[in-house]
Amino acid sequence: MRFGRVEVTGGFFLLLAWMNYLDHSFLVPMSLVACAVHELGHIMAIRLLGGDVKEIYITAIGAELVLDYPLGYWQEGVSALAGPGSNLLLAWICCNFEKGLAFAGLNLALAVFNLLPVYRLDGGRALHCTLSLLASPETAERLGAWLDCLCTVGALAAGLALTLLGGNFTLLLVAFWLLICVLKQNIYPYRKNRACQRGRKKVQ
Repeated sequence: MRFGRVEVTGGFFLLLAWMNYLDHSFLVPMSLVACAVHELGHIMAIRLLGGDVKEIYITAIGAELVLDYPLGYWQEGVSALAGPGSNLLLAWICCNFEKGLAFAGLNLALAVFNLLPVYRLDGGRALHCTLSLLASPETAERLGAWLDCLCTVGALAAGLALTLLGGNFTLLLVAFWLLICVLKQNIYPYRKNRACQRGRKKVQ
């Protein structure tokens, strides 16, 4: 469904309903606020750097911002880091209050996850843009592919171990999502147009 320049998929509502059903600690509303702050960080940085967001797609695995025109490498890298940076700032503010520790933890977890050097995440995109500027897009491509595989294997191993030990299986689900992204990247590569200047930025 569309609300002007924003499109929300049915998968997002299904995931939200499932999480709300399982939530007994008011974590879902806090998570939504943390995600909203994350996306606002991206949007503000894009606008300050001269870009413009044409459309926003909200899905079960995050939000995708469609820009009017592509950004340069350094602008794209800065805008990628603005999302996790906003969460880190909010976590630092909230950790000074006893009642804000849970919210601070959610923001910290969201920031750290998005800073992983996986291309579909903010950290990987920022690293790719930096390497493209300092070396070459080809070097960034090769290193990025290795990091994608390394992080995915590590997340799968850690998630499986945590699940077998009777812990939370959330990390395993995240690892499978990363695996799907890596496989999709290999089957339908989207970096051929020099990635950071593609005009459509994926954010989580």
